[in-house]
Amino acid sequence: MTDQQTTPPLELAAPNDASAHGKSEKVNRKTIRPWYKKKPFVLPLGLILLIAIALAVNAIGDIGTFGSTKGNSQSKLQSPPQAKDVDAGIGTKVRDGTFEYVVTGMERPGKTLTGKVGKTLTANGDFVIVHVDITNIGDVPQSPDCSCQRLVDDKGQEFEPSSAILSTLEALKFVQLINPASTVDDVLMLFDVAPGSKVVAIELHDSPLSQGVRVNLS
Repeated sequence: MTDQQTTPPLELAAPNDASAHGKSEKVNRKTIRPWYKKKPFVLPLGLILLIAIALAVNAIGDIGTFGSTKGNSQSKLQSPPQAKDVDAGIGTKVRDGTFEYVVTGMERPGKTLTGKVGKTLTANGDFVIVHVDITNIGDVPQSPDCSCQRLVDDKGQEFEPSSAILSTLEALKFVQLINPASTVDDVLMLFDVAPGSKVVAIELHDSPLSQGVRVNLS
């Protein structure tokens, strides 16, 4: 009696062999796949890349902001304070900082002026006097005594207060401290200008660092 073969038919064994072969190739692909392409590494790498990009963008933004602030800061420090361009004249109330001003008049006594104890004050050019009522609208006492006050002629030339102002009869009003909410009337501001100058305005400042305010005198 002939023994029967137990080997499965070829057509039945082929599908199993193909499946085994596919699994083997899949295992091999996983084995030789670069470490950076393996699934456990893909998500962390992507996250790290996004964080790095965000940090770089923020750093560039901070540098730009710092440069802009520095540039603005340098521009403000290098530019001198400019008087406010207002259409004000004699009798008009104007403000700068903690002072409110009302220019009440201007006079030109000429080359000489009578000072304290009958002393005669002599100008290098011509004296010009501007009379101003000053009110302290701030919270602390402050004096209008400041070389930052400017008299302006029609050519744009500026004159600061004359040192002779301290020898005038009204010197105390210019140097005294004005209390908050108090007004000192007829504060004398004395200037020594070039002979023949046509005075057109005065720029009033409560301090050397203030913007100032311009009052027309003509």
